[in-house]
Amino acid sequence: MPTLDLPDGRKLAYREEGSGPPLVLVHGSPGEGRSWGRVVPHLRERFRTICPDLPGYGGSDRLEVDEPAGRMTAMGAAVARLVEQLGAPVRLVGHSYGGNISLQAALQARPEAVERIVLFEPVYFRALQLTGDNAALEPAVVHFEDYARRAAAGEPEVVRLMIDYWFGEGAFARMPDPVRGYLSASAGRNAIDVRSSFLGTSTAADLAALHHPVTIVDGETSHEVVRSIARALLTLLPNARMEGLAGANHGMLDTHPEAVARLIAT
Repeated sequence: MPTLDLPDGRKLAYREEGSGPPLVLVHGSPGEGRSWGRVVPHLRERFRTICPDLPGYGGSDRLEVDEPAGRMTAMGAAVARLVEQLGAPVRLVGHSYGGNISLQAALQARPEAVERIVLFEPVYFRALQLTGDNAALEPAVVHFEDYARRAAAGEPEVVRLMIDYWFGEGAFARMPDPVRGYLSASAGRNAIDVRSSFLGTSTAADLAALHHPVTIVDGETSHEVVRSIARALLTLLPNARMEGLAGANHGMLDTHPEAVARLIAT
């Protein structure tokens, strides 16, 4: 895998396929760049697809400080550096926690380095804080703090609380053994990412200054909180619009890869 040297001496690994305008695809948590494996074949004839492994995942080095505070900003800085190295305006795409990082990258990159942004169910709880949507925010805080506390303590298979919240009751139990094993082994790192999603420092003014076209996509059968987050982002971002994906939930990269690719490409 190629790597990019970051200013602090660490390396960011990424996968690259295809040719054409650059397209950076940012995975969720826990995950790796290969999370986009079913989507990329529908894009590589039109785009140069670049799928980074976020710091601490896959082939990328971990952040110097592995804690929630400042985590999204630090990960966003790594992706922003990758974006700026590509030499042409980038279409920046993120799924789930990767949507949060894509927003942070766009805020930190040179404005001309990003063409547009596509966010698939970003878990950007900061938007609920900024818009005062406590009805959506408070139950999520209770659920995910309980999960993060138990994951940090090493409770076996507690990652099911996160998976079933986003993918539906019983989703974790239905997954193949290797997938459940990977998710369980990654729960500690995911707990840090989850907590960081509630500790964003971007202000309403920061987001209002982001004038790139932004498309926010939610699945028809997804948890209602993703629509609450999307609606909050629509009020905070000056050039945003919302799209629905019929029959999909948070697992849309695997269940609806062609439709996901179409939304990215259009």
